[in-house]
Amino acid sequence: MSDPLKRTSRNTTTLEDPWHYGWRYQRQEGSDGEPRYVQIPLARTDILHPQEDDFVVHNENHGNDRHYLDTMLTAHLSGRKEVHVFCDHRIDWGVPGLEPHGPDLTVIDGYPANWDRQRGTFCLSEFGAKPLLVLEITSPATRDVDLDEKVQEYHLAGVPFYAIVDRRYYPEGQEIRLLGYRFIEDGYVRVKLDERGRLLLEPIELWLAVEGCRLRCYYSNGQRMLDYQELVKVLEDLRARRQAEERIHQLEAELNRLRGQS
Repeated sequence: MSDPLKRTSRNTTTLEDPWHYGWRYQRQEGSDGEPRYVQIPLARTDILHPQEDDFVVHNENHGNDRHYLDTMLTAHLSGRKEVHVFCDHRIDWGVPGLEPHGPDLTVIDGYPANWDRQRGTFCLSEFGAKPLLVLEITSPATRDVDLDEKVQEYHLAGVPFYAIVDRRYYPEGQEIRLLGYRFIEDGYVRVKLDERGRLLLEPIELWLAVEGCRLRCYYSNGQRMLDYQELVKVLEDLRARRQAEERIHQLEAELNRLRGQS
């Protein structure tokens, strides 16, 4: 017999939604002795130290930012086989007394070729891997965790560089600020932005910038990385240009043939 799923009732009349962090399914024994999985709300501590398969609520901007950065970082590091980008994945740092975290993006060195992608937690010590970079994108409900506890705990985990995309909302609009923290023995030190307001993600030599309300990534040579939509547009333009050139060659050949007959 399969275990039934049960959802606890949601009280939408309270001023504070108990589900605003997200939820998980917890195994419980029913009055009939049969096991059930009951949906329970996440607490603030669960955001800091998630379990596998937790569902954390994020807004659309957060999802777009995370997808963009995951795509750009993965493309930028594609030539380094042992360097890998984990997106929204539970990481066990292998530090006694420090529980696993679930960063938005984690870049590690020492990615094993035999890693089972169905596993929900990556244990650094199991493979002799080490973190290079952690990047978090703030959401209104969890922003204080990213700016407070995670700064302390990522330092305990030995993360060399911690970057934060802090998207803040105001009645008149929104803005993004970039924060960078470099590891030293006594704690993290804030990294200064360059004269253009860009943050250098030092371990991977990639610049992170804000243009309007969008994130942009730049290579060390100053060239901006194109996102998926931009690459599609470039390819479409190139195909159209090639087709136009082929048509021109056909017409020129036909014109020369007709000239030869006259």
